[in-house]
Amino acid sequence: MMYYYKRKSNPFKWVIIVLIFMALGALVYWFYYNYFSRIELNNPKADNINALIDNSPRLISGALSLKQGEVQINIGQKGYSPALDQAVLHQGDKIKTGANSLAVLDLSDTSKIRLAANTEISLTNLQENNILLELISGRIYNNLALPGQYQIKSLNAVIGASGSKFEIQADAVLKNLAVLVFSNNVNLKINDPEAILLISSRLDANERGAVDFKAIKKDMFKITNFDLNALTNQVWYKWNFDLDTGLAQNPPDQEPAFEAISDSLVLTALLKDNSVNLSWSIYNQDNFKAYKVVRSDTKSDLKYPNDQVIKSSDAKNLAAYSDTTFSPGKKYYYRVCVVKTSDKVACGNMVSIDIPAKDTLAPAAPSLSATVSAAGMNLNWSLNNDADFKEYRVLRSYNSFNFSSPLSDYLAKKNLGIENYLDKEVNFTSPGNIYYRVCSLDTSDNFSCSNIITVENGVIK
Repeated sequence: MMYYYKRKSNPFKWVIIVLIFMALGALVYWFYYNYFSRIELNNPKADNINALIDNSPRLISGALSLKQGEVQINIGQKGYSPALDQAVLHQGDKIKTGANSLAVLDLSDTSKIRLAANTEISLTNLQENNILLELISGRIYNNLALPGQYQIKSLNAVIGASGSKFEIQADAVLKNLAVLVFSNNVNLKINDPEAILLISSRLDANERGAVDFKAIKKDMFKITNFDLNALTNQVWYKWNFDLDTGLAQNPPDQEPAFEAISDSLVLTALLKDNSVNLSWSIYNQDNFKAYKVVRSDTKSDLKYPNDQVIKSSDAKNLAAYSDTTFSPGKKYYYRVCVVKTSDKVACGNMVSIDIPAKDTLAPAAPSLSATVSAAGMNLNWSLNNDADFKEYRVLRSYNSFNFSSPLSDYLAKKNLGIENYLDKEVNFTSPGNIYYRVCSLDTSDNFSCSNIITVENGVIK
C-alpha cells in the first residue's frame, strides 16, 4: 500500500506576496503623482489653450421680446420657420417680418432693434464691442446701448453707431436708403459695388441722410433736417418713441385705415402753360399697391377714397402728373395717396393752388393797310403793345359778311415783330371781290380784328 504525503503550506508566503503588491501600488502612485500629473499641470500647451479660452471674444445673444403678425426666423441657415415668442437668437440667425407685422429684438447688452413690416435682418456678428447687423430690406428702429460699437450694413452702405437712436430704411429694388437720427449721431459710409469707399459723413440728431445708389457720385447723397415732433402723428414713430420713454409696452394697434406720412409723397404744385404740374417724392415702403392723386375745390383735408381721383397708377416710380381739367377763377387742393397691399391708405402733404380768373379783355385791334402788285397782295398792320399778346392771324374771305373766327380758320399767323404778309395768290389781275383783315390774339385767346381791306378785280377800294 502506497501513501501520498501532502506538504503543509507556509502562511508567511502569502503575507510576503501581499506586501509586494502593496509596494508596487505605492510605487505606481508615487510615479504618477510626481511625473505624469506634474507634466500635465506644467504643460505649456495646456496653458495656451486656457489662455485662448479666457481671451476669446464674448458673444452677446438676442431674444424676440415682442412680435406681432407674421414673423419668421432662420436659425443656423436651416431655412425660415414661424417664430415663437421669446425665441433666443444667436450669431448668424435671421429675422423676417411679413405685411402688417413687426418684431422687437432685445440684445443681451440692453440694445433694442425694432423691425417694421416687410423687413429682413441678419445677425452677422454678435461679438461684444464688434457687432455687425445687416438690414437686407425694409425698415428698422435702433435704440443702441451706450457701451460697444455697432455697425449695420445695408445695400452698399455701412452705418456705425454707439449709444444712438436712429432709423434705417432700405429699398433693395429701387436701390435707395434713408437714415434718420433721433439722438446722438451716427457715421455713414457709402461704398461702390466693389466695396471702395465713395462717401463718408456724420449725421447728427434731427438729420436725415438719403442715398440714391443709382445716381452719380455728386447726386448720390443728400442731408436734410426734419422736425422730430412732426413724426409723432405716424403710428410707427409714436410707438417707438413711447417704447423708449416707457409709455408703451405692447404692439401698436392694428394698422389704421388711414395714415398721414411725411417721409415720402412730398407734393409740390406749379401752374404753367394752362396746366397744374404736380410732382412728389415716391413712396419708400415695400407695401405699395397704387397711387391715387386726389383733388378738391371745396376742402383742404382731402384724402382717398373720399375725394375725386384725377390720376391712378400702379407704377411705383411715377412721380409727376399734369392736371388740365380745372376751371379758371377757382382754388384747388391736391394730395397724393398710396393704397397699400393691405388696402390701407397713406397720404402725403396737401398743396393748394389758385387758378386765375379767365382774361376776357381783348387786345388792341391792329390797323391794316395794303398794296397790290404783280407779286401779290402786300398787307401791313400796326404793332401790338399788349403785355399778354400772343400772335397775329391773317384772314381772307370772298364775302365781306362771312369772315370766319381767327381761332378756327385763318390764312396765316405771325409773331410779334412781323407786321406784314404777302398773299401771292392774289394780284392786280385777280377777278372778283376779295376781303382781308388781321386779328390780334392774347394768351387767353381773346382777339380783336382790324379794319377790312376790299379788293375789286385787282384794285384796292
